[in-house]
Amino acid sequence: MTRNTTLLAVGLILAALVCGISAGGVVTPLPGQGNQTGILFGVHPNAKTNETITSFIAEHGEIWWHEGTYNRTHEYVYIVPANACEEQLVYLNRIRADEHGGEQSIGQIWIIGCDEAMPLAAELTFPEIFAKYPALSNDGGVRSYVENQSPGRYEEFTTGPSRAQVCFINDTGVFTEYIVDLSGGKIVSTRYVSEENLPVGRAEAEVQALSGKPPDTRVENTVLRAYDDTIVWEVTVRAGSKTDIVQVPSDPASGHPPWTATPGFGTAAAVCSIGMGFVLRRRRR
Repeated sequence: MTRNTTLLAVGLILAALVCGISAGGVVTPLPGQGNQTGILFGVHPNAKTNETITSFIAEHGEIWWHEGTYNRTHEYVYIVPANACEEQLVYLNRIRADEHGGEQSIGQIWIIGCDEAMPLAAELTFPEIFAKYPALSNDGGVRSYVENQSPGRYEEFTTGPSRAQVCFINDTGVFTEYIVDLSGGKIVSTRYVSEENLPVGRAEAEVQALSGKPPDTRVENTVLRAYDDTIVWEVTVRAGSKTDIVQVPSDPASGHPPWTATPGFGTAAAVCSIGMGFVLRRRRR
């Protein structure tokens, strides 16, 4: 390849890069590579016209920034002070908005600690169950619980023909749960339950579940279930190769002692005898 040909090729590559920058296709450089504020405003010009964002940058001086996943239509944009960082600004930005054409893209704005990260959208946190029941995406209570309380798991139970109960569970610290009853894929009712509001908490329920069991019995799983107007702790215990589900009413006033049901058998019959108990519930109208 001749010298002139090489120079021509390099020139074409540089021209393509410049065009990409002008079109907003800039990849965020690493901290310290270029003027981060200028690059941010070049990639996301709407940030330059937002008073909250510009005031934050003016207050903190040098910054670096990066983008984070939210869902298929929106992303988080993090703006982080480069020195002595105690707080960072995060805003929700619509991915496909034509910012260079003047289309608005900025949604909610938060100022959070520098060691915090914004949660994923509910659909990205538990993609399988949200794909199975699209109605969950349209429920504000579900989204708020998953995105703000960061439950680490969920459990799905079949409660009848075309009926299901999905329990989103946060069992770190105070045990909380968001219980959703569905029929034909549509939400029938939702309940937020916290062990702080239950006469029997998780620890006590697990002690009751282990009572009278062999010494080597251990707790494998604990979940709150809603049966009509009664909230019940379901504690799965294992001793050797044998697994049992022990159901402990969350309210002793129901008058029912703990009972054991072999997984898949007898549980429904046992629950049918439960009286009215404690529940926090919101019915659909």
